[in-house]
Amino acid sequence: MQKYRNRIIAGFAIAFAIYAGLLLFTNTEALIAQLRSYPWALLFPVIALKLVSWVFRFAEWHYYLGVIGARERISLLDSAVIYLAGFTMAVSPGKIAEVLKAVVLKVRTGVPVAVSAPVVIAERVVDGIAVLILMFVALALAGDAIDLGPYRSLIWLSVFLLAAGLIAVQIRPLAYAVLGVLKRLPVIRRFHAPLVDFYESSYEIFKLKHVIPTTLMGVVAYFADAVGFTLILSGFGLEITWTLFLQATFIAGFSAVIGALSGVPNGAGVTEISGSAMIMAIIAPHNPAMTETAAIAAAVIEGFFHKWFRVFVGMVVALVFRDRLFSPATAQAIAEMEAMRAPATRHVQLGEGRP
Repeated sequence: MQKYRNRIIAGFAIAFAIYAGLLLFTNTEALIAQLRSYPWALLFPVIALKLVSWVFRFAEWHYYLGVIGARERISLLDSAVIYLAGFTMAVSPGKIAEVLKAVVLKVRTGVPVAVSAPVVIAERVVDGIAVLILMFVALALAGDAIDLGPYRSLIWLSVFLLAAGLIAVQIRPLAYAVLGVLKRLPVIRRFHAPLVDFYESSYEIFKLKHVIPTTLMGVVAYFADAVGFTLILSGFGLEITWTLFLQATFIAGFSAVIGALSGVPNGAGVTEISGSAMIMAIIAPHNPAMTETAAIAAAVIEGFFHKWFRVFVGMVVALVFRDRLFSPATAQAIAEMEAMRAPATRHVQLGEGRP
């Protein structure tokens, strides 16, 4: 447990260092003045829309619990607590601490970590598909109002990676051929059975009959986020129009993709930089009120509600329900998982020390 807590703390430290470094290249006085003049009452509907988004994303999580046979073994409250507390785990570098969701789920339901871990991956994948769908819809409807420039290749790369991954998972002969090779490797063969469970769970989870409904949930969630970002932009003197909504939809999606691909804890700094750059490239040319400082302020506010608001909510939930989440049984499950990994780690270290 201590190791995962340290990773979350390390994620916060990295994020703080990134933001502190970015402030050195920002006109902080102008930014603070811009934020002070912002109509903060406008953020109440933004928060309400964020809650709507979370409801549909929780529906994805709970749906997938049914796919792996865990939904019938857990109460709705416990499912919601695990989901919301998981927001905090996204801060860890590479989101590695999110494996704790699978561990806690095992304690509450008995479903092995190898079976439930693909659900954590599936959440990211279907959200990515939903984002890309609405980005392409925005591009198709906005026309010249969205100029991609050199960023088009990055979008197509994301599409290719998602499609390739989904197709590869469904090719069972290929998967079992790889598993067969891994079974013969000295260090990895002891994990062969959990890897088979992991693959079988992934194979079922990423079937089209499950991807389609969860992606639709993700589309509704992301639509709510896009409406919220449009409201945030309107606070800088922009008129709410269909074009502004389409531009906001694309920018929010693009910055989310950049943040996810960066691997930086919670996309710290990356989403704000990409978001403000896209605002200046797409919205500012048609809206003189959108200055560079206003674009940075808009990206900061959007970044807070898209990323950090959920982290703080997750921290509160984890604190309130800490006994339910981090019971002695959870600590024991983590210790067993670490003990299973330890022999392989020692084997690698011994191997590396040989001439």
